[in-house]
Amino acid sequence: MELTFSSLEKHMDTLFRITHSSNFNTSIQALMLIEQLSTTKHLAVDRFYRTLYESLLDPRLITSSKHALYLNLLFRALRSDLNIKRVKAFAKRLLQIITLHQPPFVCGVLYLIRELEGTFPGLKTLFTEPEFDDEEGEEVIRDVPEEGDEAPVEKTKGVSELYDGRKRDPEHSNADKSCLWECVSLQESKYDTS
Repeated sequence: MELTFSSLEKHMDTLFRITHSSNFNTSIQALMLIEQLSTTKHLAVDRFYRTLYESLLDPRLITSSKHALYLNLLFRALRSDLNIKRVKAFAKRLLQIITLHQPPFVCGVLYLIRELEGTFPGLKTLFTEPEFDDEEGEEVIRDVPEEGDEAPVEKTKGVSELYDGRKRDPEHSNADKSCLWECVSLQESKYDTS
């Protein structure tokens, strides 16, 4: 018996509810099933990535016994993603949360990001490209008026392009226009064991 598209959507809604309401280990299992359905049936892909992005901030992740399973899910999902902006947002958020976790999870996250660099060489721009400096103010770009035009058209580049970690959708966080400043804390002496 083959599931119809509408019944499959109904089951997906149930799976998404499970990711928010049950214990975190069950939530990971539901996310794994959603990931498989999203990639094979191309159903609710954006919703899946928003839910996975949100799960990084779930306090139950810290005490979960399924870190390896969760990191594997993240790796599979991000490696198959075609949206580099979203992958950069995940990398930034992963580095923001690792200070809350134990060393095995931290090492897993660093390894995951390093492996993703092989698939997405554009991740390196988070280390090499400077970000917009909001202290310089807004940059105003004026088009030269053409014949018959009365006033030049102005385009502004400014505050809307700053990173916003509060965004629910990783695509709209502007992480791709930011740097991975979170790595600086890993180099500080407080992590020195000597």
